Formats: sequence, structure tokens, C-alpha cells
Amino acid sequence: MLKKGNSDLWRRVRLYMYGFIIGLIAVYVMFGGRGGCNSLTPGMLKLNDLLQHTKIYYSDTATCQMKCQQIDTIELKEAFTYGKVDSKKSQDFHKVHPLYNFTGQTRKGRQLNVICMEIDSITRVIYVHDIAKKDTCHCP
Repeated sequence: MLKKGNSDLWRRVRLYMYGFIIGLIAVYVMFGGRGGCNSLTPGMLKLNDLLQHTKIYYSDTATCQMKCQQIDTIELKEAFTYGKVDSKKSQDFHKVHPLYNFTGQTRKGRQLNVICMEIDSITRVIYVHDIAKKDTCHCP
């Protein structure tokens, strides 16, 4: 009698393990190429949406700051790609023209602080600053 109960338990454990392994394989096939969970935060999705689906314009202040700190547009787009929105410093996402304050890292290792505003299908970059450098630019 003990032997029958033991084999029944072993059969159930094997069946559970087979199902668990098949589930792991299915999850890997469905979600394996998405790059992990780092691209799933709402702020990162919004920055990616701004970069992909809107035109980017720069204010005079942002252009002056970018020249002074030697930041090119490619680095700024990398900051959008690898950026994290600071929701405490940003305005509400549900306003007509929301204001986003985010920090993003470039491939060169620079940390950029960027403030931009979304206006319909246009992203207007208002402020750009390299966090590691002291702000010595005298921009309007």
C-alpha cells in the first residue's frame, strides 16, 4: 500500500515538472526577445513614443546649451532612448501639453538632464544639461 502511494506521488511530481518546463519554454518563446523589463516602465515607453512618433524641435536656450556643452543631437536621442522620467519634477501626463523632466545616459557615458514639452505631434526640447559638468553657459 505504501508503495502505490509513493509511485502516485512521484507520477504527480513528474507531471507537474513537465508542465512547468513547457510553461517556461512558452514564456521564453513569447517574451524572450523583448530585452527584459527595463523597457516596460511608463516613463520609458513615453520617451520612446516621443522619439519615434514626433518631430523634435529645440528652443534657443537648448541649442545654446548643447553648443556650450558640446552635446549633439545623436547624444540627445540616446538620452531619450535610455532615459528615465522623473515624475516628481514633471507635470501631469494627462495635461494638454505635458512637461517631461528626465535624465538619460548616452553611449559615451554622459548623464544628461533634459526638459521637454509635448505639443501635439511636436516634442520641444527646452533645457539640456550634462549633470557631470558645472553649468557655465550663459544662455538666455
